[in-house]
Amino acid sequence: METVHVTRDQINAALEVANDETKTVLKILFGEKEKPTLGNYKTIKTYKDACKALGEEERNFTGIEKDVVAYIKLKTISRALWGEDFKPVPDATGSKSYYYPWFALYTQDEIDQMDENQRKSLWFGALFSAHASSGASAGFGNLATSNRSSYSFAYAGFRLCQETTEKASYFGQQFIELWADYLLFNI
Repeated sequence: METVHVTRDQINAALEVANDETKTVLKILFGEKEKPTLGNYKTIKTYKDACKALGEEERNFTGIEKDVVAYIKLKTISRALWGEDFKPVPDATGSKSYYYPWFALYTQDEIDQMDENQRKSLWFGALFSAHASSGASAGFGNLATSNRSSYSFAYAGFRLCQETTEKASYFGQQFIELWADYLLFNI
């Protein structure tokens, strides 16, 4: 097999004249990552990407509790996912809808009883079971559970809401580890 050497200048020249499909192939072949931008929320894949897109420096989290760090990162990521034009404003009349990532909480027994298609269609935020009432209403998202862990409500958390269900789903799935760190509160 013959080895072909290509310079970065040649790759950049090819990218300039390529159509979208060819650009995708070139980026895959040569490892060029799409730059994080506020114009395309799917380019925000990490906290670092969110900071780059917003033009902000990454924060130093030395000595800060894990759940607080996760919230700060999620808040920064949420602002980046909003993009340039979206400015969420609380609406006292209820005429606007915003969307929040939804996490279903299942016990291990419930997961074991699901078929493979059911498991694939879900994304899990946590695996624990408990009964909680008023005392469970705490923090940004006010996660309240009753009778079993798969029954919950998020009453607040406006800063972490998105304008579409698609973005909210992406936010929950792409950053599941941060959400777990935040919502589980060091459990």
